[in-house]
Amino acid sequence: MALLIKAASYRPESPSEKIHGMSQLIPLQGRNGFVFLLAQTKKENGDSELLLQTLSDHVHRLAESFGKDANAQHRFEQFLGALNETLAKHVREGHWQVPIEEFDAIVGIATGSQMYLSGCGELTSLFLHRKPSQRYQVYNLFRSIQTEQSLPTWEKAFAVVLDGDLHEGDVFCVTEKDLQREIQPEDLNHILAKLPPVSAVDKIRQYFPLKDALQLIVLKADLRADIQATSDELTHRSNLSVAQLTETEEETELLLEDQRPNFVALVGKVVALLVGLVRKEQPTSHLSVGTQAPQDRWKRLAKKGLTLTWKYTKRLGKTSLLHGKKLSSARGRDELVAHLKGTRGRLTHRFKKLFGRIDEVPRSTKYLVGGLVIALIVFSIGVSTLSKSKTRSAEQESYVARVEQIEDMIERAAGAIIYKDEDQARSLYGNARTLVENLPTDTEERTATAAEYLADIQVALDEISHLVTIPNPPLLGDLAELNESLKGNALIRTNDTLYAVGSDGGLYELLQSEKRFTVSVNGTGLSVVAAAAEDGAMYLLSNDGGSQVYTAGTETFDEVLTTNESLVDLVAYANRLYLLRPSTDDQEGQVLRSGRTGSTFGEPTDWISQRTADFSTAVSLAIDGTVFVLNKNGVITRFSSGSEVGWDAGTVDPPLTAATHIYTDGESAYVYVLEPDTKRIVVFEKETGDFVVQYRSESFSDLTGIVVDEADYSLYLLAGSKLYSIAASHIET
Repeated sequence: MALLIKAASYRPESPSEKIHGMSQLIPLQGRNGFVFLLAQTKKENGDSELLLQTLSDHVHRLAESFGKDANAQHRFEQFLGALNETLAKHVREGHWQVPIEEFDAIVGIATGSQMYLSGCGELTSLFLHRKPSQRYQVYNLFRSIQTEQSLPTWEKAFAVVLDGDLHEGDVFCVTEKDLQREIQPEDLNHILAKLPPVSAVDKIRQYFPLKDALQLIVLKADLRADIQATSDELTHRSNLSVAQLTETEEETELLLEDQRPNFVALVGKVVALLVGLVRKEQPTSHLSVGTQAPQDRWKRLAKKGLTLTWKYTKRLGKTSLLHGKKLSSARGRDELVAHLKGTRGRLTHRFKKLFGRIDEVPRSTKYLVGGLVIALIVFSIGVSTLSKSKTRSAEQESYVARVEQIEDMIERAAGAIIYKDEDQARSLYGNARTLVENLPTDTEERTATAAEYLADIQVALDEISHLVTIPNPPLLGDLAELNESLKGNALIRTNDTLYAVGSDGGLYELLQSEKRFTVSVNGTGLSVVAAAAEDGAMYLLSNDGGSQVYTAGTETFDEVLTTNESLVDLVAYANRLYLLRPSTDDQEGQVLRSGRTGSTFGEPTDWISQRTADFSTAVSLAIDGTVFVLNKNGVITRFSSGSEVGWDAGTVDPPLTAATHIYTDGESAYVYVLEPDTKRIVVFEKETGDFVVQYRSESFSDLTGIVVDEADYSLYLLAGSKLYSIAASHIET
């Protein structure tokens, strides 16, 4: 486990930003950490420049001489001692006349999991420590320095040393500005805690006028368990891409391939040496072979190999034919047996002769050959082990670089969210997810790391998409308890009672306290496509040969309107029925209105007088005094007094492509859209059209109806045979 220290500093970028000081942030070579300095004087003159240059020289020498194995505390104390002595000497020799009261500075070192610092004067030095509860406790370190330090003098300007351990999430910020006065504490803490150092510096700079000089240093400690802690936060990797990463990976493989030992050449040379020793060849013969050009030697060997192969193939063929003929007779078989016995005898004799020649080899030569064989085996194992070690090391370095690139993208995406640039954040998170999916997962640790990154990215994308996932929404009732094949076609509410229109054309009342449905009107066989309610009356739209509207009686449905129009939705409003007719090849789309005449409704008439919107895929409408018409592709058009008015729905991610139902009323501040294919409900702010939130659940299969009670912060959803209730978390209490 290692802390990854990241840091960034702001320095004046234009001549108008005049400061009387300097800031230094120097990375430690070979170590994860930084040396930092921020100093200022009240006046700018030759004396102050010499003072600041002295500080800068000492800080750079500390960073350059800080070895890989150096003890941070010991080196920092040595540094302070030398710095105090130099400052005192300059003052005693009259090199500058800067009053100590006009000098403010802080100098420190952060490395590994520790930080040491010292200061003089008064600066803003904030340390945010993240507690186990994930809350931050804020300390002003300069107050601690001032409390412990007596009146400062040039004899020991940096008299107090503060030290402490760093933990994951800790943030250190130092500047000459009073940040806690200029920036609201909650905003400042959020910027420092949530943003990476580079983004935090940029964000804080925006709180000050462009001509107002600013010096600022921010350090942050992060924790990565699977990589070596390094820090290159000061350089963005925005120019990296998946394509470049793939090219780098291929180049690494080629380099590793070049480094693998050529065992064929090695074995060839060793065999040549051994043969020469056995045959007692002269060394010059061995050297002459070794000095041949590799290409010519391989050609000669290949030629000899082909020649011998052809020679022995022909001999084997002739011998096979000869023995095949002999096997056809008893005499031939006897001759073949005798021949095989003779061959075995000759082979035995030759092996004995060979071993005899080996026995004649001097014992020292035998030991030498045996030693060479053992040395060859040991050498081969060593080279193989070294090659594998180099391969693993290079692969690990490549893995670390890829992980760092992913973390950089995630941090920049988090910064984009703070700046309200959701498109940029979405793009960065998408690239980061692609990189994570290409990470190797050959160990359990790497698999867990990739899974953790993917989970974090998905949570962030859900946040950008304003997605609220509901794993187990409360179930209020199930029509399948009455009939296994029964589904819900529509949902309405009247007199604080919920009713579901069944797929059998029946009407079912929800007994909410008992969490079950009861039959209100038995199944009629009607093909109900929509339902509406007003002032205790319930209306059903059926498409059985044209369109019919029924009102629910005590135990039956009574027809109150019939038309040849092809209608898809209806709403009851102000004692009238509004019906939606999509555009077809034969007629234009329209919202029809029918007024009550006694116990029935009159012939529907066109309500829209002017529109430009496409109604070819219109699927639903809702009324709150104005009329909202929903198209299947999620486009919503608003009408007032029969005319189209401007209303644009905010961007939804992912976009709506198969919307089926829209809901709002005169008391609601929002517009709700159902999309069964994605099992979600999308919510828009009514007045502005801004996208607010989307609720999703795996339980929302086959959504067909929605009723909203914003006063009770509840959404009622009919999905298949089940009726669910979820909390409307988007409504402010």
